[in-house]
Amino acid sequence: MSILYSVITLAGLGLLFGILITFASKKFEVKKDDRVEKILEFLPNGNCGGCGYAGCSAYAQAVVDGKAQPDLCSAGGNDVATKIG
Repeated sequence: MSILYSVITLAGLGLLFGILITFASKKFEVKKDDRVEKILEFLPNGNCGGCGYAGCSAYAQAVVDGKAQPDLCSAGGNDVATKIG
């Protein structure tokens, strides 16, 4: 009988902690800017660093933040610059 109490207690604690973690993940969720994802669709995703940033995602974030020009991607050329602009 004591094993049954232990199993029920652990199952209850697991359920409680699962609910708490779910609530915390929704409460403290970090929102991402959709514009960064749209710019990443246009970039060639070569992560070459030709633009002066560590990769395509860093460059896309810099463009959204207004810290970089949309025509810095040398791998994509003018085609990518017009799509980003």
